[in-house]
Amino acid sequence: MGPPESRAFHQRVWYVALVVQLITAWFSSGYYAADEHYQVIAFAQHKLGELPANEMPWEYDARIRSAFLPGIAYGAIVGCRTLLTAEPLQIAFVLRLITALFALIVVRTFVRSALAQVSDQHQRPFVLLSCFLWFLPYQHVRFAAETWSGLLFLLGISGFLGTSVRDTSWLIAGVCFGLCVQMKPAMIVACGGAMCSALLNSETRGRSFVRLVSGGVIAMAMGAIVDCWFYNEPIHTLWNYLYKNSLSISKVHPLPVASETYPWWYYFPWIMKYGIWPIGAVLLGSLLWLTYRAPRSLVVWCIWPYLVLVSVIPHKELRFLFPLVDLAPMVLVLAWQEVGDGGLARAFKHRAVLIPLVAINVCGLVVASTTAAGSGRTRLAEALWNEGAVQASSIGYDFDDDLIWKVRIPSFYLPQGIKDIGINDPCAMANALPPPPTSDLLIAEEDCCSSCTPEGLGYRPIGRSETTTGTFLVDLYNSERHGPYVLYANDRSPSPPSEP
Repeated sequence: MGPPESRAFHQRVWYVALVVQLITAWFSSGYYAADEHYQVIAFAQHKLGELPANEMPWEYDARIRSAFLPGIAYGAIVGCRTLLTAEPLQIAFVLRLITALFALIVVRTFVRSALAQVSDQHQRPFVLLSCFLWFLPYQHVRFAAETWSGLLFLLGISGFLGTSVRDTSWLIAGVCFGLCVQMKPAMIVACGGAMCSALLNSETRGRSFVRLVSGGVIAMAMGAIVDCWFYNEPIHTLWNYLYKNSLSISKVHPLPVASETYPWWYYFPWIMKYGIWPIGAVLLGSLLWLTYRAPRSLVVWCIWPYLVLVSVIPHKELRFLFPLVDLAPMVLVLAWQEVGDGGLARAFKHRAVLIPLVAINVCGLVVASTTAAGSGRTRLAEALWNEGAVQASSIGYDFDDDLIWKVRIPSFYLPQGIKDIGINDPCAMANALPPPPTSDLLIAEEDCCSSCTPEGLGYRPIGRSETTTGTFLVDLYNSERHGPYVLYANDRSPSPPSEP
């Protein structure tokens, strides 16, 4: 770890990182993508007997989702209800907290092993970036397959980056890679790239390969045991996933597919845009530069096979890049090293460049760590649990079929006794003869209409999906998004008003 002053610096950074992770775990409630809930917590709900099979996503019937994360969620829910609390928002916080602490351990392990590849003058920036690159704390609290597969992958390659690679490192890497692939099958190419790179640099390739395979077999056996317990039948979800997707590709038995398809090159502008364009542009440029200057680098062999695979798949989502986000600090630092001490390096070290980049990163870090994930629907769920709001009997949504799924609160977060009536346009109801009954609670987009408003029909706001400051800053990041959303209570509801 270096001299005493360097160790002291690293220790202080990790203490601050722990505080940042705890803050993020508390405030970053909810989920970024639907799969983060419906493929994990919803599966655990079904195992608990709280969600009927007809409300489960098609992946459950197809038996293609690993039971590892749903199994952890199942255990956490049972444990929380037995020892701590039955409130779903607190249980969800526990899941984020578990992920945050696991992420902190894994990232610290990775950084310690990777420092040997980083020059002395770049080690402190590497540690800081690994903890505080603006999107990392946000990712490190997501109880989702993307985050957990990425962390297991990071733990696996940590053994390859140290000054000495022991026999046990290969076995542990094999186990981690096997679990990683079961959670996110597409990561098989990233794991393959990492293994090829490591084996090429190993003096005992044959023995190392055997240990990698042995670790993978152990992971597959663990996966089979968990899957059989969860699905109550002899099964292995990874095999089902590969088999059924091969049938789908050959058009023998097509699977349901998403409609969002994009050209192969779309991830590259997405990296620049959603990484916050100055930082995202530097990150993409660093990857290209490192690939040119150090094509045999382990991180290059990890990133490009995966990036090529997800690029050729027509259906694209930003979250598909999330398993590799923890390699971003290493890409930045190694590329910076390869620049050397020339004019470009001096330009990047100049205050006129560094200060704006640091300021943008800090701003992004603060917003991402203190704002509810996704549409902020769980911030609205918090208002439902306020004193009086739980006395309501129904909740409706003033959205059409294309938008309601983005803000609909899953049954897991709803207080007992509140019925979800789905789409509920109070303006259309007000004009109907005779007018049908209105819901006690209503969720609508803020400033959704000019002539007919929820307030004008007797509703009053009791919650908002994000703060006013957060709205301003998130709009700068993504002006194309919908929202913010407001939770309203009907006047006849006993819910007291509160500050949005």
